[in-house]
Amino acid sequence: MILDQTIVSILKEYRREVVFLNAGGAKKLSKYIAIEKKIYVNHKKIYRLCDENKLLLFKQDLCQKRKYKKKRCEYIEVSNPNELWQFDLKYIWIHGEVRWCFLLAFIDVISKKVTGYYVGKTCKAGDLVFTLNEAIKNEGITDEQTLVIRSDNGPQMSSNRFYFYLKSLEKKLTHEFIPPRSPDRNAYIEAFNSILEIEVLQVRYFKNFESVYEAIMKFIEFYNERRLHGALGYLSPKMFIEGVKNGSIIPRVVAI
Repeated sequence: MILDQTIVSILKEYRREVVFLNAGGAKKLSKYIAIEKKIYVNHKKIYRLCDENKLLLFKQDLCQKRKYKKKRCEYIEVSNPNELWQFDLKYIWIHGEVRWCFLLAFIDVISKKVTGYYVGKTCKAGDLVFTLNEAIKNEGITDEQTLVIRSDNGPQMSSNRFYFYLKSLEKKLTHEFIPPRSPDRNAYIEAFNSILEIEVLQVRYFKNFESVYEAIMKFIEFYNERRLHGALGYLSPKMFIEGVKNGSIIPRVVAI
């Protein structure tokens, strides 16, 4: 006999994995548990336990009709890294392929660090979920922190898939939308995209997608570790964060 509580704990472990955030119904989960955990439970019971513990996947057709109220951003004061991230999409032209590709980037308002990014020929809600999830893990964001992420009203940011993913992270972060036609409320990621345009995109010819990916990857590594920012006292984000950690730098308060 296996206690329901034990099965629920196992189901929650699966749902915490990125590959099961939007995949793996009750029947498939019952197969995974049988193969990987050697626990044999009827898929109907798995469905009931998922339903009782809010672990069911949402149905696409229902979510397309569902409307939820967006949280509009308010002016807030932040003074430490990982209190406010801004994120946005950047279109990048591939000259040799005569097509666009996309950069999705998250930037920390205080340290200017790019905390997570994605480069792809397409950019869908699933790519946004994966990128944010990796950034949260890499930055060690926990329930004890208060992280706000801020974006415009793009289709990926407004999607039901992203909304339901964020519902599972309510203790870790809050998602705010800037008002329409107000890019100044997302000024830090807009500034990063402008820097990228001037220092990378305008001075290169991209033969293919692979050349774009390589250029972006190298630039973000340079940007985080070596590029000096006047707003940081001519330090790189890496230098600035190290100074905050050892107490040699006291960040200024930013209201945005």
